[in-house]
Amino acid sequence: MTDHNPAADTPTATPQERFDSAPILIVTRFSFLGDSGWKSEASRDAELLFEESRLKRRLELFRAVTLPSLKAQTDQGFHHFVLTSDQMPEWALEALRDVCRETYGDESRFSVVAGKPGRARRALRFFMERKFEQQTVIQVVLDDDDGLAANFIATLRTELTLLDEEPPEDLHPLPYLISFANGYGLSLRDDAGGEVAVYGHRYPFINLGLSMVGTRSGKNILAIAHKKSHQRLGGKLIESAPMFIRCIHDVNDSRVQLGRNWDEFENWQQDEALRQQFPGLFAADAPWAAELRSKMAESS
Repeated sequence: MTDHNPAADTPTATPQERFDSAPILIVTRFSFLGDSGWKSEASRDAELLFEESRLKRRLELFRAVTLPSLKAQTDQGFHHFVLTSDQMPEWALEALRDVCRETYGDESRFSVVAGKPGRARRALRFFMERKFEQQTVIQVVLDDDDGLAANFIATLRTELTLLDEEPPEDLHPLPYLISFANGYGLSLRDDAGGEVAVYGHRYPFINLGLSMVGTRSGKNILAIAHKKSHQRLGGKLIESAPMFIRCIHDVNDSRVQLGRNWDEFENWQQDEALRQQFPGLFAADAPWAAELRSKMAESS
């Protein structure tokens, strides 16, 4: 049995719906055991995925990178969906819920869903069908160790208004993708001797803040091969200021590594624009805060 629904493959928005007033859903996978597109060995092995030190590291990054970037959004009009596993240890599940409560305060702002092993896209579809009455749902994928620029949601909403007012030829049938090409990499690898580095890079239609103008019952953001899907579905690539930050560390779920197109951001600690867009990088309780203070003291 599959979750395929032929009638929902090519839905379109009803005429009265505007994209810029549709709900925006941030979609995060946190140690989900099942088919979610991750390539790491741990994603398919419960013993590795739920190893205590690994879970603690993932929680640390989620609290230090992902959640501060969402708390800093200038437009707070979004809901955060966190998909985890029903096999995750209870202490970790409670810790996950606790850090979300600390961030949002209001529990209506987020949903932590402990799903059974299976297809992540199916869990997301079931959630959207229960959560939203509107047919159109804007979905933004954000992994649990990545972050978004503080004006991401506001900028995305502006792009949605443009779709309403100047619809491109490939907008319908939905879904339709919006990608912000430019972002940063934050290197936290243990083999770097504790050195924290920031890099600029460009990745079109990468799974970092990739946004889908979709529907609650149709193909969703966890059901696509993100790098090439825009060629079939239609999409817009935006060459703007950096809009995301990704982490490189020793427990990545994706096969990310420093590449030739990664340009080191020298003296990032003194950059005010970076501080405004990604304030979590400069938080006093960030895991790299001690090094940051040391670097800034050296340069003063």
